[in-house]
Amino acid sequence: MKPVDPALLACKKILVIRYRFIGDTILTVPFLRNLRNSFPDAQIDVLVGPQSGEVLQGCPYVNKFITFDTTRFHKYDKGEGKAKSFWTYAKELRKEKYDLVFVLKRSWSSAVLALLTGAKHRIGYATEGRQILLTKGIAWNKNIHEVDSTLEVLSGANFPIQDRHLDAWISEEEDDEIRKKVPELSQGKTKVLIHAAAAHPDKMYPLDRWAEVMKMVAPQLNCDFYFTGAEQDFLLYEELQHTAGIKGHNLAGKLSLRESMALYRRMNVSLCVDSGPAHLSAAAGVPTVALFGPTDPVRWSPYGEHHLALYNADLACRPCNYNKTCSNRECLTEFSPARVAEACMTVFQTRINFTPGNAQPIQGEMRSPTADPN
Repeated sequence: MKPVDPALLACKKILVIRYRFIGDTILTVPFLRNLRNSFPDAQIDVLVGPQSGEVLQGCPYVNKFITFDTTRFHKYDKGEGKAKSFWTYAKELRKEKYDLVFVLKRSWSSAVLALLTGAKHRIGYATEGRQILLTKGIAWNKNIHEVDSTLEVLSGANFPIQDRHLDAWISEEEDDEIRKKVPELSQGKTKVLIHAAAAHPDKMYPLDRWAEVMKMVAPQLNCDFYFTGAEQDFLLYEELQHTAGIKGHNLAGKLSLRESMALYRRMNVSLCVDSGPAHLSAAAGVPTVALFGPTDPVRWSPYGEHHLALYNADLACRPCNYNKTCSNRECLTEFSPARVAEACMTVFQTRINFTPGNAQPIQGEMRSPTADPN
């Protein structure tokens, strides 16, 4: 690898632009850790979404989080109070006098924002013709995991990559609070998280199939089921429990994002659709199964060797990334509940040797890509 440009290493004030959703944000941790390794004494600030930025709370690699709140269209990342304009943020960031900006979003507007900060050095993906706004454009490889993609922004500028694992920081106070709020956690039964909700309806696995999964898993693990999501997801889980004939703990709308993370850390296994909680669960050190339909598991699978991404490899139309050519979402509606239950048992067996921070990623691909045999 070529040496890092001395002019970059001399930078003392750095901004990372990553105002994305929950999953995207937690997947930025390896980037931030490696960035801090190269800049141990610099000020590193991160531009984050209004709620999703909370997943990085306690991160030792960041000096300051700046909340970027210009829109309210996403149910899992809505701020409070009045949203600010793009130009308001441009003016405020310019006052900070950053030396270096990393743009981990691939939109034109994020590169414009980097330019408007006045930073001399601007490094990011060379997508949408943005390289004219950047001082260093990095080619985007859409065929690798998002964690590895963000790290290529660093390595493309010759910064060394020392490790790639995820992390999450749950304080003792947060852990104590979730145990008080959900006293059932103190029971000795196996704890299984089911996160069936998604911001995009095309990601959702049918409730009757989730019910079948529950009926298969419950007697094998003698477990309690826990459900999380936004307030508007509460009735979904009430219906799921009714369909399955199994009562669980419906916490949708009852926990903050930080409380949800503390809950996830106490699970023995997590079953999720492709969603932010799947990544939070994996980062918290819980063996995780994620079920994929229209989205690409190569890019978005739970990161680390102790997790599984399930998808139907027999369908040539997937991943379609929501550009559907079907009418029934066969990628999910026809996916076998038995396969999900089998995957649950597979990752559950890994829990003995699995601790947070020890998961080592598979370079550029998922662990054991698993197709539905039915």
